[in-house]
Amino acid sequence: MIINRNQPRRALAVAAMLLLALSSACAGFRQPEIELENVSIGTLGLTGGSLMVNLRVTNPNPVGVRAEDLRYQLSLRAPGDTASSSRNANWIPVADGTYDEDVTIRANETRTVSIPVDFSYAELGPAFRSVLRSGRLDYRATGTVRVRAAGASRQVPFRKNGSVNVLGGR
Repeated sequence: MIINRNQPRRALAVAAMLLLALSSACAGFRQPEIELENVSIGTLGLTGGSLMVNLRVTNPNPVGVRAEDLRYQLSLRAPGDTASSSRNANWIPVADGTYDEDVTIRANETRTVSIPVDFSYAELGPAFRSVLRSGRLDYRATGTVRVRAAGASRQVPFRKNGSVNVLGGR
């Protein structure tokens, strides 16, 4: 058996290059982008219903990420509030909670994740009367999602204001 004296040096050089590439990849990790696409009516019943909150998650990294522990707050614009700026609007909180299912987003993938948010008409209070009158629901959804990749964990915030037509509203 012939032993090449350069083999240990090559192995060490390859290992050093792999460690360098791995450390630069970790240092170059980009935070996934999370946007609220829209909110739609899931179901309506006699005492309440559910809204489907659709989040678009974009993973700009060369490795997959896992989104977990989504925490959300959903508010509706108060009836009679015509403020054009969302900062000046009066918002009525109607739902908050946690979505515990893990979602995996592959490398360089964009994916929409639908989150069901249950509500009761009693929680909506005066906002529900406004929805019945106008057929429109002005909402604000905010929250955070914990994202894990390459051994690191980060909280990623999201926020969106919008409107959805309900019951064939005007």
